[in-house]
Amino acid sequence: MAGLFVRLLLLGANGMFGRDAAAVFAQAGFGVAGADLPEVDITSASGVAGFLDANPAQIVVNAAAYTNVDGAEDHREEAFRINAFGAEVVAHACRDRHLTLVHISTDYVFPGEREAGYVPLDPPGPPVNAYGASKLAGEEAIRAALPGDRLLICRTQWLYGRHGKNFVDTIRGLAASRASLHVVDDQWGVPTHTAELARQIARLLALGARGVAHTVGGGGPVTWCTFAREIVALAGLPCEVLPCSSEAFPRPAKRPRHAWLRSDVPADARPWRESLLAYLKEPGS
Repeated sequence: MAGLFVRLLLLGANGMFGRDAAAVFAQAGFGVAGADLPEVDITSASGVAGFLDANPAQIVVNAAAYTNVDGAEDHREEAFRINAFGAEVVAHACRDRHLTLVHISTDYVFPGEREAGYVPLDPPGPPVNAYGASKLAGEEAIRAALPGDRLLICRTQWLYGRHGKNFVDTIRGLAASRASLHVVDDQWGVPTHTAELARQIARLLALGARGVAHTVGGGGPVTWCTFAREIVALAGLPCEVLPCSSEAFPRPAKRPRHAWLRSDVPADARPWRESLLAYLKEPGS
């Protein structure tokens, strides 16, 4: 598909994922145009329409979102305005122009009660927090607006990248100044680098995939504690990482315990440890 020079529009282009994704999509052979606030607000139908009309394309990737999981508990209306209504606006704009929509979603659409994890065909819900509920509402709005051959929902989790605040940088910074850290050891997921997420999306588009995909790093699942230990070890830091329960670090938003996403992406997902090592070696990461 990319070999035919397909044009792709990236919404949320200035975010942690968007800034890495633009380069990955271009390297995969797509023509890429990106936009973000204040140029384009996905909750503005006229703004989205104007951008799509000014930049003819075949595919729209919606990476614009309200991503503050804890903040969504106190700002539920704002989270739904962006993650649900905004997704619906983008979907309607794509429907009216016969474009394919790729929408970035999350493991938080699942309750996290299944130790075996979740595959794309598993029905989502009920989410355990407001952020997850807003993202699930967005998925449902997209499904209602677009035919199945015009949408690809890519769920991911534990995302990190060099253009935003993330778990890897937080742990590395703390471990550099402390002798020990306590990290939650009863929540399971798969660490996913932003560039790996973009690579998998590009491959899915090249294969003509539609529906729902779980686009995460390979080799999971692990706990946050295991992830932190690997970060510290690969960074060559002497800090000891000790396990603790979720109750030891109460947060405003409840987290799902077992919402790890089982990937069925064709071919090989890069093992998460390999992606982590590459990230730690990046200049300015």
